[in-house]
Amino acid sequence: MSTIAFCGLGKMGAAMAARLRDGGHELHVWNRSKDKAQHWAAGGGVVCDSPSAAAKGATEAHLMLADDDAVDATLFGAHGVLTALEQGAVVVDHSTVSVAGARTRSQRIVKDGWRFLQAPVFGSPPQMASGEGLMLIGGEQQTYQTIASELQQIAGRHVMVGKPEEAAAFKLMGNCMLVAVVEGLAEIFAIARASGISAERAMQLFDSFNPCGTIARRGPRIAHGDYSPATFELTMGLKDVRLMIEAAGNDGLVPGLQATAAKMQRLIQDGYGQLDLAALGVEVVPPRGGEQR
Repeated sequence: MSTIAFCGLGKMGAAMAARLRDGGHELHVWNRSKDKAQHWAAGGGVVCDSPSAAAKGATEAHLMLADDDAVDATLFGAHGVLTALEQGAVVVDHSTVSVAGARTRSQRIVKDGWRFLQAPVFGSPPQMASGEGLMLIGGEQQTYQTIASELQQIAGRHVMVGKPEEAAAFKLMGNCMLVAVVEGLAEIFAIARASGISAERAMQLFDSFNPCGTIARRGPRIAHGDYSPATFELTMGLKDVRLMIEAAGNDGLVPGLQATAAKMQRLIQDGYGQLDLAALGVEVVPPRGGEQR
């Protein structure tokens, strides 16, 4: 079994570190709030006063921190992980961070003699506690294979996505979809409330209607720049979005719909009105084979 440094014991980090501890590894942990670390270590593990103390003697170091600044300070600070971690050891950052930050850190860490993986996760703390999360892996395949068994203990499903910065990008893309869905629900409830329908009744819509199918239908079309007219043209989409805003009461509770209406209007003025609703992506993925207006 390995000696592992784990820095960051928030709700997610605590669950992930516990998976490693329960797998038989010796965990040296550090957290900015020491009381959290001490509470966690009641079940086993060594609490350390600094990231460098946690990294001393470890063969790998895992981080699950709030943001880029916290990751940089924990790795490169005066008492950071890399002041004590032996060269050749593996650094694994599970944090949700910027694409540029992941790129810069990975290059610096590898250049200075360590190995690096960007390995963010999807899952709630209860899911992580039971090993049911999904982990995205960015980095060298050989580095991944070195500690694949440990990563498997943290999360049962892994997807290799390429470079470290690409793992950071994929994590942000996934979170983008989550945020869009939740805001969409909030705006659905705004329409429902203005229409005298309770949120509980509004949720009954999804007992028989599954909107996620549009990802499978329109996602590939946008990805390939195929905006050819289909069953739901952009002009009809704008008409419906305006009706949604009106139904919500025009009181500012549907900012996503309002921004979408403005974008649709601009695209229609640019000549894309008769294309499929997928043409919302035309400014990001150009039409395949030239203009389709």
